Amino acid sequence: MCALIDPELVAQADLDAKARSGLYDLFRVGSTMFEQPTARRTLRLASVSAKAICGCAVPAAYVARGGRLARHSGRADPRLDLMVEERAGTSGVLENGRGWSYALFFRGTGAVRGALVLRRAAEPSPEAMFLLGALAEPTGAALATAELIDRERRQADELRQLGQTQEGENRTLTATIQRLDTHQRVRDTLAAAARTEDGETQVVSALSALMGRSVALQDSFGKERTLVRVGDCVAPPDLRAATTGTADAAARAGWHSTAVCAGGELVGVIGVYDPHDERSDDDRFAVEHASAVIAVELEHRRSVAAVEIRLGRNLADDLVLGADIVEARARAEMLGFDLSGSQRAVLVSWEQPSASGVDIGAALGHDLIAMRVPALISRRTDTVLAVVAADADLSSLYRRLSTTVFSERGTIGVGGRCVADDLPRSYAEAGRALKTRIESSRPFGLSHHDDLGLLRILDTSNDGRELNRYLDEWLGALLEHDREHHSELVHTLTLYLDSGGNYDRAADALTIHRSTLRYRLGRIRELSGRDLTDPEHRLNLHIAVRVQAALRGGLR
Repeated sequence: MCALIDPELVAQADLDAKARSGLYDLFRVGSTMFEQPTARRTLRLASVSAKAICGCAVPAAYVARGGRLARHSGRADPRLDLMVEERAGTSGVLENGRGWSYALFFRGTGAVRGALVLRRAAEPSPEAMFLLGALAEPTGAALATAELIDRERRQADELRQLGQTQEGENRTLTATIQRLDTHQRVRDTLAAAARTEDGETQVVSALSALMGRSVALQDSFGKERTLVRVGDCVAPPDLRAATTGTADAAARAGWHSTAVCAGGELVGVIGVYDPHDERSDDDRFAVEHASAVIAVELEHRRSVAAVEIRLGRNLADDLVLGADIVEARARAEMLGFDLSGSQRAVLVSWEQPSASGVDIGAALGHDLIAMRVPALISRRTDTVLAVVAADADLSSLYRRLSTTVFSERGTIGVGGRCVADDLPRSYAEAGRALKTRIESSRPFGLSHHDDLGLLRILDTSNDGRELNRYLDEWLGALLEHDREHHSELVHTLTLYLDSGGNYDRAADALTIHRSTLRYRLGRIRELSGRDLTDPEHRLNLHIAVRVQAALRGGLR
């Protein structure tokens, strides 16, 4: 019998497919902007793209001059200019009482580089707004590059004029022209590399060829994406620290780093091997331009990944809430996640913000990919949820996360094995494993619900106060005596009960004489007031010593 797929689910899949197609088109537009970057050409391409995205009119375009926005095109409208200025560089709706008007700002190298005013009868769809936001990134970078080129050209013109009367300045002019030619060659080379199928790798290879040096590209977690070696060079360390001025390890190894940023966030790091710090100004320009080109590529990939993460997050939440399994499997199939086998829920809690500032949800996704563990991930208020295959080996997950976020102050709870429609149970078990670990004497690490033993059936609510009262009632006097006199009465009681009350086996396990064992058991009866021959007393004492062992040292 064939199950019906929810029409809303199909529509969502179509929208995501369109979003991916739109992002690819924007990536091509961004690459075109960098081929011959000028403010006029960049704003024209941005206007045409905005019209294609949401069918809007573009009544005004602005470009930054002298730190302020100046009208670039469109009919004079002082009131509209004032409304755009009042937005202070933040994209948003302009209230004009006539349909929908929107100021879309373009930022590059940390400053506002230009803006478009968009106008249509009604507000565009969320997908269109998402694509407009994505359009702003390459446009801002291209405008910043155009401004840099214009500034260099103006400087070259000034030098040409001075060079007519001064021979020395003629030489400077010649050098500047050569530098501009070199920079144009760099731009052309990197733009051609970016247009290839494997643009990211080809840009790094082209940069290495231009400089004649080894070049590495790492992601925002310090993991290598591409490495092109020239001659002998040491392997690059984690290059992220070098972007914050703490480049001790990288500098000692001869690597110099440049941050790759998109939307104000670090998305990668370019490293150049130059142990004697001999890079020329042209080399530094090539690295900066390569950073801008790679930023467009990585931002495109991040945008596509964001769509997939959003779908995975929604599916993970629905699964632990008991979603319809037929619908869930259809959604999982579109994401390339197999729900047919056994699964388990994982909950991760880490100190926030982390020492490195890395988002724990992003770190978890990154490390699971590195471990080749497919996962559906959802961020919660205080935790991150992951749904993974039950057979996945998670033994190294805590160590990897600790390394990624530079902090060991985190806890992972792993639920039991289950089929997909029983994930609510595994989720509850993961929560219990997490809570039990946090309330233990060793709160940081990874705990499996399957390994909790007796604690799985005991009530640990109210921060474990009831359980602590139970332990105090049955073991309190013995624990206090052990602390004060450095004795081993609790340990003796544990092995005696574990041996089924057999004197010989207990004495052998403790490596003491039978008479010594009798003396200790006598002290235990005297201090605790319990009769070791009473079945009820023996049962409660055995439970108490087992729980005590689990709470104090039984967690991994």
